[in-house]
Amino acid sequence: MATARSRIATRTHTTRALVVRRVDYGDSDLVLTLFTESLGKVSALARGARKSHRRFGGVLEPLHTLSMRLDERATSELMALRESKIETPRTRLLTSLEQMEAAGRALGWVRRAAPPRTPEPEVWRALDALLARLDALDAAGSARTELAQTGLALLAAFGWGLDLERCVSCGKPCPAGNSGQVDVARGGLVCRSCGGAAFRIASAPRLRMIRAAAGEPGALEQSDLDVALDLVERGFR
Repeated sequence: MATARSRIATRTHTTRALVVRRVDYGDSDLVLTLFTESLGKVSALARGARKSHRRFGGVLEPLHTLSMRLDERATSELMALRESKIETPRTRLLTSLEQMEAAGRALGWVRRAAPPRTPEPEVWRALDALLARLDALDAAGSARTELAQTGLALLAAFGWGLDLERCVSCGKPCPAGNSGQVDVARGGLVCRSCGGAAFRIASAPRLRMIRAAAGEPGALEQSDLDVALDLVERGFR
């Protein structure tokens, strides 16, 4: 009877996943925060992961896309990691500090923003694609450009996209040649009639960021990156 009840109470999931946090637990275990393709953000216990190379083979690292088998019990907040293997290795990414920092920053945004156990397919696709592009960058590529563009798209995917086309209060459009005042906490532009905002963005980068948020590759210029990344950081905070 006890065995039958255990089977009923356990549900097994197989999904692609990214490790977004690792915390040592006890003498040999790991508690993992995972962003998964089919389940969203979940936490899982990997028993013996720090001692048994045979069981997980050292694959529980960020940046690689993993294939995982997870057991979910109704009586526990933590899932149990039963099996993990690397589906998409990203070894080139690991050789560049700039690319690793960009990847880590994006993983941090998703870790903080993703609600528990809520699938976010658009976020998954954007994050997985960013890691693939960072892994493929040559020396001339800009990891910060990729990060800024994806950051704007991730805000939109989470439903926090910044409206840089019209006032978020009254809906008045901002003419293409005009700069705009941005209040990130309110979700975008605020015109002077509605009180304005302290953060000002010039017309040309504003229009390029609109295109970047819509997913247009190469929309941002190098001169846009500091402003774009600042807006993204404010958005995720």
